[in-house]
Amino acid sequence: MQRTILGFGRDAEGDWAARLACGHNRHVRHRPPFINRPWVIHAAGRASWLGRSFDCLRCDRLEWPVRILEHRPPDEVFNLDCNDELPRSGAPNRYWQKIEIESGRAMLFIDTLQIERSLCPGSVTAIPPTLAFHLLALTTVRGRIRSYRLI
Repeated sequence: MQRTILGFGRDAEGDWAARLACGHNRHVRHRPPFINRPWVIHAAGRASWLGRSFDCLRCDRLEWPVRILEHRPPDEVFNLDCNDELPRSGAPNRYWQKIEIESGRAMLFIDTLQIERSLCPGSVTAIPPTLAFHLLALTTVRGRIRSYRLI
């Protein structure tokens, strides 16, 4: 998924990483001839990339961000009968969602990323900002969707 670059910082090894709007960091190393990003070496080069989009592989894998998140109640509780669907448009930018299944089984579909994932009781799945998804109940399902804001 493409995410906006908000800033840059160095990791523990001194390599540059882009701070993305989704809350993830993405390394932007310059190691020719295999990785050619000369713009990262100088402050002006990095500044020229602020606001541009960069691919976030962690969002593609539905990984929870490392940046601090704050729970934003109320939770959305849902009850679905077998074969019911729960479509959701993407949460606003800077907001993550967590799907928690309490009982039953469902399938999660994220068409943008071509993800189909089976969810069962105890399943907790992170949904990145702006990512639309839908659930299909395979049995009677009870669960909740929690929202979190990047701070």
